[in-house]
Amino acid sequence: MSGGAVASACKQLVPRMRKIAAHLLKSNDAAALEFRDGRFFAAGGAQGGGESSVSIADVAEAWYLKPHLLPVDVDTGGLEISVGYKTKVDTGAFTYCSQAAVVAVDPHTGQIEILDYVVVEDCGIMVNPMIVEGQCIGGIAQGIGTAFYEETPYDEFGQPLASTLADYVMPGATEVPNIRFDHFETPSPNTEFGAKGVGEGGGIAPPAVLFGAVNNALQGLGVEMTQTPLTPHRLLTAIEAARHSGENSSTGTTGK
Repeated sequence: MSGGAVASACKQLVPRMRKIAAHLLKSNDAAALEFRDGRFFAAGGAQGGGESSVSIADVAEAWYLKPHLLPVDVDTGGLEISVGYKTKVDTGAFTYCSQAAVVAVDPHTGQIEILDYVVVEDCGIMVNPMIVEGQCIGGIAQGIGTAFYEETPYDEFGQPLASTLADYVMPGATEVPNIRFDHFETPSPNTEFGAKGVGEGGGIAPPAVLFGAVNNALQGLGVEMTQTPLTPHRLLTAIEAARHSGENSSTGTTGK
């Protein structure tokens, strides 16, 4: 949605900038200027030789700092514009994403280590692949925090117990694994450029994926974890409870 809004705004700004660029290039035909790679090009030029050009920065400098260089009939709207953008489907175009994880669980310490993490995602057309992967990594890091670390507890008087980063634990470089990616590009028919969202796929799935992996590892102990964050204390408490439950079942006793 934001990409479509930016594109729509640019489509309306380029004609304004082209008119200023034509004046800077001493061209009487603004429509003949070609815009590419952030520059406006005019065949020939003031002296009739070569291909003259000015950059967007040159146009902006004229508007903001050197008004004496502007054409008399310049658009007084300037280089700021507000444009609304509405996709063909109001609910947006969300990413499709699948994730899988392999974890190691130490039942004696309650520590969990992520051994492998694989992501297959489809955010439509990747306008900037580096940013797409960065968003996925950031989202997964946030999801790991949700699954294992981040919590805002309160005492019985309603006072927060995690008011600083000394108490509010977040994953760092040692907690986020090297993530393996496979990208698909299925264009959305409802958006500009065929792009979809990408951040949701990174951030939403990790708690479910990681809890599923941990519970799979704990099957033999009769433990199933369901509460976030999955801290070592909660894990050890659950293992101990399952152990006592098994002992009581085997001896036929009932606890109160």
